[in-house]
Parts: sequence; structure tokens; C-alpha cells
Amino acid sequence: MNELLKIDNLNISFQSSGSDLKTLKDFSINLKERESLGIVGESGSGKTLSMLALTRLLPKQARITSGSIIFRNKILNNLLNKNFYKEISGNKISMIFQEPMTALNPVHTIGKQLLDTYLYHNDVSFEKGVLRALEILDAVQLSKNKQRMEQYPHQLSGGQRQRVMIALALINNPDLLIADEPTTALDVTVQKEIIQLISKLRETIGMALIFISHDLGVVSQISDNIIVMKDGEIVEKGSTSKVLNKPEHIYTQKLLNCLHKLENDQKKEKLKNSPIISARDISKVYKLPAKIFKKPEIIHAVKNVSFDVKTGETLAIVGESGSGKSTVAKIINGLIVKDNGEVKIKGQDVEDISLSRRAKLIQPVFQDPYSTLNPIHTIGYIISRPLVINDNLSNHNIKTKVIEILELVGLSEEYYNRFPNQLSGGQRQRVAIARAIILKPQILICDEPTSALDVTIQSQILDLLNDLKQKLKITIILISHDISVVKYFSDRIIVMYNGQIVETGNSEDIINNPKETYTKKLMSSVFSLKQKNQILRDNFT
Repeated sequence: MNELLKIDNLNISFQSSGSDLKTLKDFSINLKERESLGIVGESGSGKTLSMLALTRLLPKQARITSGSIIFRNKILNNLLNKNFYKEISGNKISMIFQEPMTALNPVHTIGKQLLDTYLYHNDVSFEKGVLRALEILDAVQLSKNKQRMEQYPHQLSGGQRQRVMIALALINNPDLLIADEPTTALDVTVQKEIIQLISKLRETIGMALIFISHDLGVVSQISDNIIVMKDGEIVEKGSTSKVLNKPEHIYTQKLLNCLHKLENDQKKEKLKNSPIISARDISKVYKLPAKIFKKPEIIHAVKNVSFDVKTGETLAIVGESGSGKSTVAKIINGLIVKDNGEVKIKGQDVEDISLSRRAKLIQPVFQDPYSTLNPIHTIGYIISRPLVINDNLSNHNIKTKVIEILELVGLSEEYYNRFPNQLSGGQRQRVAIARAIILKPQILICDEPTSALDVTIQSQILDLLNDLKQKLKITIILISHDISVVKYFSDRIIVMYNGQIVETGNSEDIINNPKETYTKKLMSSVFSLKQKNQILRDNFT
């Protein structure tokens, strides 16, 4: 196969306080046509930064200090911006971004964004553009696509928005697709479908792939070769089989050990505590805006859902995007009002609990940290707000507590004065967790709390939450599509589908011996590194 991309000794620095901070050091790769390359490493290791340099999307503070980028024998460093964005970006090279809510334009419909991307690079009629947009939406497993074309990003679930991002990246059949955590927001069934879709496209249109992820299980399924990065440098590279089965660098070994830790069975004691949360027959209906000659569409997000959560328990709610998981969580937290039923926390209706008391009783950790962190405030200010509002402490004591919490979630004191846009996706997620736990609430509702984190930090965060759970007798509701996280962390699982509970039971039984057809499908879609390693070992020489 011919060489498609060559990056040679690329160095990137950030300008900070009048000096240059070297963040990417001597990054070099050679990518052939149709080849797939996985890039793994912890948050801030330079995975995404290296690809942002390739697509000319580096932050303003960052600059390439040396090195070259050559694509199809053309030096991209010397290409004018106008030519680059017309010929290369979005056409020959496309990128799927990690956070779709910030990458999609909130004031334009999904259809307009797809059409603008396609018509800018292709001299075709508007009608052909519409057909292509509908075709690509169908390819990424979205339904009711004529309706989707008229919707805005905020009207879609997190997983649906991510699929729209994938459609945008694939609509021009690129030669190279850069996928930056493309399955982070997706449940395991859709994750499997998307991985299979990308793999199929590689074969049919001859597309090369660079796949950035913290999930080694996913990377192992799709990559021919793997690069492992740490602190802006490549510490190990090689074929997937070699890196996964015979890792040489100590950091790679650490990554694999953390992943095996999550996949192994955990012994859990059965709790006999009384319920701290009681939900009975809760329902929520959404009405989409009416159109000319059409009645408003009614969506039953949650239908007659009932369950209890015991004090000190970790209850996981799993299911595909749009199944009602997050809606249930928001109802419990009092963030949205239910239509029917009741939710009681410690015997009191959640809607009757004052805001100040609720803040110390229950706290959320949201899926998309960037959209919940105010971009104009520093990290220290953001984390301190719950203390400022709810506790009468001096400024010195508040800052001390904020720094302590930062260190608990794996961030040093230097992050206190940074802004959200100066942090990686994983670092922003840790800030969101820090803000949630600073008041030491009795209940945490975690909506994909580790989805943006690499496995080493993911393991640390889960251990931290486990430690808080034991010390403070904290109760946790975990919403996640990552079954390895659910298996490691939860005591009991609720499986939801189309707004209803289809199966519930302890974690071991649900994961290893599911009874319902949908649960079996869900569990069969999980990418297990153990299974992949066995296949690789059989073929390893």
C-alpha cells in the first residue's frame, strides 16, 4: 500500500506567561492507505493535539515549532488556509470530535449542517445533497431522518448528537478519518454498530483511520497498529497484537493492568439498608413543536418507572441512548418535573426539598463537562461556588478545600487559575466531579462520569468514589454505557429500553446471566479486551 500520511518530528508549544511550554515532542508517524492506527494515552498526553495540528484546529495559544506534515506527497505546512479548507479539511481529511454539543452549531438544524458540509466540497444540486444527507444519517443508525434533518442539536440525546458528528465526518467519503473518542457518548450496542460501520467504510472506500481513544478494548477491535503516548511523547508503538500481548514500556503495562482490573469480577456484599430513594410510577412526556397541518409529536421519555435505592448502594442504570436513563436521573435530582408518580428522598418528596438542603443532599455529575463549566470563570472559582453559596467559610478556607478536592481528583494546584478551554476533555470531567463532591453530598448521580477519562484516571476516579462511598456512606446512581465500569463499580443494575425498565438485579447476574432479549443484546455488544487478547495470541508470532 502507498503512503498516505507522514508526520515527521512534529513539535508543538503552548505560549504561557511569556514562555513556551513544549506539549508535543518529536511526534512521528507513517500511515499507509487503508491502514488503521490507534492512539492511546492519558488525558493531556498529546493524542488529540497531534491531530488538531494535522487539521489546523490548534488552540490560539499553541503553535508548531518544528516538523513537517505530508499528505499524499503534499506538504500541508505550506498550503494556504483557503486551499487547505477547500481541498483537504472536511473533504480528504475529516475529524469526529469528542464533544458533539460544542462542535455542532446550536442555531442551525442538523440538515443544514450536513448540507453545508457536503455542498461546500461537491458541485451537486441541492436535491442530491439532501439524498446524501439522508443516506449518511441512515448509515449511522439514526431513525426518522427526515425529522432529524429539521431538528437542532439540543433536541437530540448525547448519543444521537455523536452519531450526527460521525455523519458529518463521513458525508464526503474522506481518504483519512480521524476519530477522537467517537464512541464516548454511545451505549455499547450503538458503539458496536459504529465501529462496524467505520470498519466497513474503510474496506469499501479505501479509507485510512486514526482512532484516538482511552478505551483499549475499542482500539483493539479496529486498529492494525497502536501508538501509546504519555506527556507529549510516543513511549511505545507497534502492531496491535504486539502492544497488547507483549507491552515493553512500563506505562503501557500500567494501562493494561488498569483495564484488566475493571474487567475482573469484584466481590460485593449484599446491602440490607433501608431505601434512601424511592421512585414510584414516574412518567415524563415531551411534546415536540407542532408543524403546519401536523399535530405535535408526543415522546414518552419515561413510562411508569418504579425502583428503590438503598443507603450506601451503587445502582447502575444502563440502556441505549434515548432509553430514559438521564431523564430518570434528572427527575430524581429535581432538575425536571415529572408528569406522574412520586420520588422521595429520605421520605420527603424531592420537589418539597429546599434548594440549599438539596445541594448538600444530592449532587449531579453530568456527561458533558464542557457545556456545564462556565468558560469565563477559572477552575478555582467554578469548584468553590457550592461552598460560597452554602457554607459560611473564609476565602482562605474555601481555597484550601478547593485545592484539596483538586488533588483528590488527580489535578494539581496549578489548575486553580486555569480556564475550562485550557483543559483536556478528561481534565474537565475531573473538575466536574470535584465540583459535585466538594459539599460531601449523601447522594451522587453520575451520568457517564468516566466517559472522557483514560483507563488509569478512570480507575483512580472509581476508586475515589468507592472510598467516598465507604467513608461518607454515600449512595451513588451511576448512568453508564461502559459495562466494565458498571461491573466494577455497581451493586445492582437497572436495564432500560424505550422509557421502561426491562430487567433489574444484582450486577453479576445481569452481566453474566441476562434473561431478557434486549439485555442479552446489550451484554453481547461489549468489547472485551480478554476476548480480543485471546484472538491476538492465537495469531501472534
